[in-house]
Amino acid sequence: MPPVAGALRWAQELRARIQVPFDHFRHIPHLCLDSAEGGRVIEKYEEMIQLLDRYQEKVYADWSQTVSEKSQYNLTQPLIRRDPETKLITVNFDPQLVSVLRELSYLSGSRLGAIPPTAAEIYSSKESYRQLAANLELMVNRYNKVLKTVLEVEYPLIQEQLWDINLKLKKAEETLNWKMEGVWDHISMVMDDVHDLEQRIQKAKNNVEEIQTIVGSWASPIFVRRDCKRESLLSLEDCQDRLERRYSLVRESGQRIHLLVKENQSLLLADPASDIWKAYVDYVDEIVLDGFFTAIECSLKYLLENTDPKAGLPPLFEVQLDLVIPDLIFQPSLDPGTNDGFYDVVEGLLNDIYRISSLVPRLAEHSGFLHYQADMEDMADLADMRHELMGRVQAVMAACCDYRSAFDHYSCLYGEDRKEFFRQFLLYGHILTAAEIEAHAENGVPESPPTLQQFREQIDSYEKIYEEVNRIKPISIFQSWMKVDARPFKASLLNVIKRWSLVFKQHLMDHVMHSLSDLDEFIKTADKGLSKKVEKGDYDGLVEIMGHLLAVKERHSVTDAMFEPLKQTVELLKTYEQELPEEVYKQLEVGEKLRWTRRFAE
Repeated sequence: MPPVAGALRWAQELRARIQVPFDHFRHIPHLCLDSAEGGRVIEKYEEMIQLLDRYQEKVYADWSQTVSEKSQYNLTQPLIRRDPETKLITVNFDPQLVSVLRELSYLSGSRLGAIPPTAAEIYSSKESYRQLAANLELMVNRYNKVLKTVLEVEYPLIQEQLWDINLKLKKAEETLNWKMEGVWDHISMVMDDVHDLEQRIQKAKNNVEEIQTIVGSWASPIFVRRDCKRESLLSLEDCQDRLERRYSLVRESGQRIHLLVKENQSLLLADPASDIWKAYVDYVDEIVLDGFFTAIECSLKYLLENTDPKAGLPPLFEVQLDLVIPDLIFQPSLDPGTNDGFYDVVEGLLNDIYRISSLVPRLAEHSGFLHYQADMEDMADLADMRHELMGRVQAVMAACCDYRSAFDHYSCLYGEDRKEFFRQFLLYGHILTAAEIEAHAENGVPESPPTLQQFREQIDSYEKIYEEVNRIKPISIFQSWMKVDARPFKASLLNVIKRWSLVFKQHLMDHVMHSLSDLDEFIKTADKGLSKKVEKGDYDGLVEIMGHLLAVKERHSVTDAMFEPLKQTVELLKTYEQELPEEVYKQLEVGEKLRWTRRFAE
C-alpha cells in the first residue's frame, strides 16, 4: 500500500487486535473489571486507543498539509524531460503525483477527514492524467527507439524529420504542463509524427533484414555430389540443371532486393540524387556484395574440402582412359592446353560460380559497374582459393598423365600397321631394321620366310602381353579425389592384342585349309583324268593320261613334305584353342592314309 494509506491501515488493524479481545472480556462471567487490576486493564486499553487515534490523525493531517503544495508544484512541471547527454526523453509525471492518486484511491472512502481540494481535484481528473501519461509513455518509447536503433547511415535521411519532431517536443519539455488546457491536442500531433517516423524506420529496417535473409539463402554450394551422398561423384551431367535453378533464384532475389530498396527510398523520404541516399544505397550494396562473397566462398570451399588429399573423402571427379587409335586419351582430356579438357571443365565450373554475381544489377549505380562480378573477381581471398583449386587440378592432371605414360610401351600394338608388319614377317621372319635395309640397299634384303617356331614365338608374345594387360587395375585413384576408369582402355587394348594374335593364327589356319584344299582338288583332278579310257589310236587321250601320271609323280615329294608341318601347325593351333573345321581333320587323315598306302605299294 502507499505510505499514508498503509500507516492508517496498520493503525486500524492494531486497534482491532486489542478491541475485539477486550469486548470479549466484558462478557466473561465472574470476571470483575472493577478491581484494581481490572481498572489498570481498562486504563491501558483506553490509553492505547487514544494513542492510535492521535497517530492516525497526525499521519492524515501531515499528509493533508503537504499534499496540495507538492501536487501543485509537480502539476506545473513540463510533460517531458530530456537527458542532455543521451538526448533520450522520459515522461515527467512525478512519482509524488502517482502516490497521491494511489493514496486517494484508498482514502476516498475513509472517515478520517475531508480530502484536500487540490488532491480531490487531482483524483477527479485521474483518468485524464492516466491516459495522457500512458500515451506520452508510448510516444517516448517510440521516440527513444528511433534514437537508439537508428544507424549512422540512416540518421542523415531522418535528420530533418527529427528536427521537426524535436521542435514540437520543445514545448512539452519547457512550457506545457499537466494543468494546462489543450495539452492533448498538441501532444496528439507530436505522437502521430513520432509514430509515423518510427513505423517507417522500422519497416525500412525490416526490408534490410529481408535483404540480408535473401542474400543468406545463396550461401550453399552450387555444385555438389550426386544426391548429396558422401560416396557419390560430382555429377557433371546435373551441373547445368543445378546452375539454372540457382541462377533463377538469384535473378528473382535481385528483383526483390531492388523493389525493397526502392520502397526504402519512399519510406525514408529520400531524394535519389542526394549524397546521403547514395551513401545509404552503398550500405545496402555492401550487404549484397557480402552475400555474393559468402555464396561464392561457400562453393569454392566445398570444392577445396572435397579435393583435399588429407581429408580422406571419396573421389569427387572421374575421367575415363580410352584407346582411340592411334592415341591413348582421357575423357575429358587431361592434357595441358587441350580445349574442352578437364582443366577447362573445372575452370568453367568456377566461372559459373562467379557468374551468379552478374545476375543482379548493381544497386550502387554510381559505382560505375553494372553488376557485382568485377568486385568478386578482385577479392583476394576468393582469388587465392581459386588459385589453390586450379593448382590441385594441374597436379592431378600431371599425376594421371604419368600414369598413362606407363602404358606407352603398348603403343606399338595400336600404332603400327598390322598389314605391313605381317607382310615383312612373312617375307623375312621379322621386321626389318634400318641397318638391314641400308646394308642391302643395292640388291634388297634376302627373303627368309618364318618357321612355325617363329609363328609360335610371335603368338606367345601376344598371349603374354594379353595376360599382362588383363592384370591392369580397372580403377585407380589419384590425389584421393580423382578417379580414373581404365576399363575402356583395357577392353580396347585387349581387343587390339587379340587382333594381332589372330592375324598370325588366321594365317596358319588359312595355310592349313588352303594346302589341304589344294591337295584335295589335285587328287580329284588326277583321279578323274586317270579314270578315262584311252582308245587305240587316241594320241591326245594318251598324252593327257601321261600328263596326269607325270603330275602325280612330281607331287609325291611335295605331298610327303607337307603333311608333317601341317600336323604340327594344327597341333599348335589347338594349344591356342583355335578349332579347325572337321573337314580339315578328315583331309589330313585321308592324306596320311594315301602316303602310307603309296609307301606300301612302292
